[in-house]
Amino acid sequence: MKYIPTLSIDALTPYFDFLSNLFGFGDALKQRVLNLAAIKDGEHILDVGAGTGSLAILAKKQHLHAEVVGIEPDDQALNIAMRKVETSGVQLSLIQAGAECLPFRPASFDVVVSTLVFHHLPTEIKKQALKEIYRVLQDNGSFLLADFGESRGLFLGVLAGIVKMTRLPESKTAQDNLDGNIPMFMREAGFSIQEVATKFRGVQFLRATKR
Repeated sequence: MKYIPTLSIDALTPYFDFLSNLFGFGDALKQRVLNLAAIKDGEHILDVGAGTGSLAILAKKQHLHAEVVGIEPDDQALNIAMRKVETSGVQLSLIQAGAECLPFRPASFDVVVSTLVFHHLPTEIKKQALKEIYRVLQDNGSFLLADFGESRGLFLGVLAGIVKMTRLPESKTAQDNLDGNIPMFMREAGFSIQEVATKFRGVQFLRATKR
């Protein structure tokens, strides 16, 4: 499938980190995700949709004895991530791959995280990605998904209205999120789930456990 760039338009990808921080979806959100993921040293961690690599790098800096792997399908974002890893002083793996076809053996990871990726994916790709994440997790492993949730409240109500009025690719792929379907999709994949924090700028935090 053709992947939607991190900011919908390829030309904006080099400015992703700056714009993410400007609009409140940068470092503060990534730190919140890592806190909720409760990573332990020695664990194997997978970042699905690593983008420009910020979360994967932060995870490795905070858990030096964890093995961190990031997957990202977009060439431009992956190249930026690789350059950032080179200058960061940490060692982690970055692989070009999509969430719906993870190039790993079953039960390869203790923790999987994904931040603001699923609203870019069409419905069937979301469902396949969840099956793949379930497959690569260890028994009782956890998946922390941070993405836009059901469009309740002013922020998401406005966001939902903007999404419907635009012709950006997310105007279709984000609808599952805004309709509140993601928890149902996660349960269908076999996960038990719980919302582990209050929403942050419309972002819902769901922890899924492989049963």
